[in-house]
Amino acid sequence: MATDSLSRHLADRKTPWPHFNQYLVAYLSYLLFYPVPWLLGYHRPTLAGVLFSTAAMLVFLLVYFAPYRKDRYYGYGEIILTDLIGYACAWTHGDWEVYCIFAAGMCARLPGKRQSITMVILLQVVLIISGHFRHKTTLEVIPSAFFSIITYMGTLVQWQLGIRNFELREAQNEIRTLATTAERERIARDLHDLLGHSLTVISVKAELADRLFSSDTARARQELTEISQIARTSLREVRDAVSGMNGASLQRELDRARKALNTAGITLVLNSPGPAADQPQNSVLALALREAVTNVIRHSDARTCTLTFQQNAEGHIHTFTLEDDGPLQAPQPARSIVEGNGLRGMRARLAASGGTLTLSPQPQGFKLTATTLP
Repeated sequence: MATDSLSRHLADRKTPWPHFNQYLVAYLSYLLFYPVPWLLGYHRPTLAGVLFSTAAMLVFLLVYFAPYRKDRYYGYGEIILTDLIGYACAWTHGDWEVYCIFAAGMCARLPGKRQSITMVILLQVVLIISGHFRHKTTLEVIPSAFFSIITYMGTLVQWQLGIRNFELREAQNEIRTLATTAERERIARDLHDLLGHSLTVISVKAELADRLFSSDTARARQELTEISQIARTSLREVRDAVSGMNGASLQRELDRARKALNTAGITLVLNSPGPAADQPQNSVLALALREAVTNVIRHSDARTCTLTFQQNAEGHIHTFTLEDDGPLQAPQPARSIVEGNGLRGMRARLAASGGTLTLSPQPQGFKLTATTLP
């Protein structure tokens, strides 16, 4: 049955009436039973009875489709009016009980389970009492009550199924939206990490080449050649990142970090053995190392940078710590650090793989620790 929580869930938004159009139209086939007593010769129709029945049917259709037009639930007034239309047509000797069946089916679309069940029971009690006053036997009344209950249950199941399908479609739309947003964020992080690091190195090498042209032309040409190689490599990595195929290598990133820091006049000290072979989690650490080295080159006046790797029992690297000796004006608590796009992207990427990022200013320099699940 449709639950109260579902009713409350849909109370503040449009109900999925457009998805039940086929059910609304299918139930109208019950109206074909109305002239059956006339066609079988049980009662002879009169002109007044036919005209009254036609007018009553038009009123019923307006009531039946009113919530559909306004995109809302049925109300008690519409259900009671439908039931009264049936009793008002009794004198025409048509099959007026079909309106009682419609009223029972409409109860399934009340905005609460308790109200729905109570209303359909009351309608059947009224139907039985009405049959008694019309001198009908119990066997003559039971079929109408039976079909009323069956119609109510069938409508309720279809209504509940329609709500589930409606919510499922909304959930699928939300999933598609979230997937699109996540992909955009991934591309933005990858592009920031790739271009930020590469452009920083290109800028440092270009400045170095400019200074060397007058004193060491050969070295200056070598720097320009390396700038060209870095640009081509960055272009390829950007294409891979956009295509979702970017798989950074920790070994390759360590070599790049050493060259980039050396170009900027910063000595890299490796306190532990480097990666012997790349593991699945190394791709995340590689991108984190790239961003960390880029920040050292951009934002510190360090002369020495110390890198330490930590391995688990199987020899897989799961943590690195990067410390620099760049001077700070005054020690600051870690909570006062303002993170830019690079650090936020690094933190998000590590968190997605179950890792963490720790930033801590030191009395002389800065310390960054990136960890993934071992």
